[in-house]
Amino acid sequence: MKNDAKKPIIAIDIDDVLAKSAPRFIEYSNDHWGTSLTIDDYSENWPKLWQVDNEESGQRSLEYFSSGILDTYEHNEDAILAFEKLKNDFKFIVVTSRSTWLREPTIKWLKNKYPYVFNDEDIYFAGVWDKGTCDEAIAYDKGALIMSLGADFIIDDQLKHCVGAAQYGIQALLFGDYNWNKAAVLSNQISRVRNWSEVLEYFQTYGRNLK
Repeated sequence: MKNDAKKPIIAIDIDDVLAKSAPRFIEYSNDHWGTSLTIDDYSENWPKLWQVDNEESGQRSLEYFSSGILDTYEHNEDAILAFEKLKNDFKFIVVTSRSTWLREPTIKWLKNKYPYVFNDEDIYFAGVWDKGTCDEAIAYDKGALIMSLGADFIIDDQLKHCVGAAQYGIQALLFGDYNWNKAAVLSNQISRVRNWSEVLEYFQTYGRNLK
């Protein structure tokens, strides 16, 4: 398949899928606010994680993202190999829950860590943290957005986004074996992939089944 329009579309999350985000967040939090968090404590509900109110959490969040820390996030080396092996048969897009004001550093990071993989016009910001309360943002899932983009697959570390996409008939890959995405039972529309090697295996098997 050479025409992108005919390729199945894979929508990929950034944080803790393409980027090793949670470890840097934990490190920064412990260094700057005296917390004693571990990776197993991590949750996207930062007020609850820090045990502070929404106002304090908002101030800390602004400090965190304004520090330039996004530039320091490590990427997944195995993802580069997966993209190289799958690029002829699939189209890759990015769908992130990051705030839209983080667009510039985010695109800069993607181009630096994953050069030639994603086009600028194929990087989408759900912007769920731009407005509303923390509770409203946490309740949001990307299902409707993923569906509107015509994606066939989603790779995400948040179970709610996989469930939301699956409700639209999109095949979901729940990425990682993280404490925050444990689930005793997954629907037939959701498959767990613990790392990018398993992502590659999944899509190579998918491709073979089409032949």
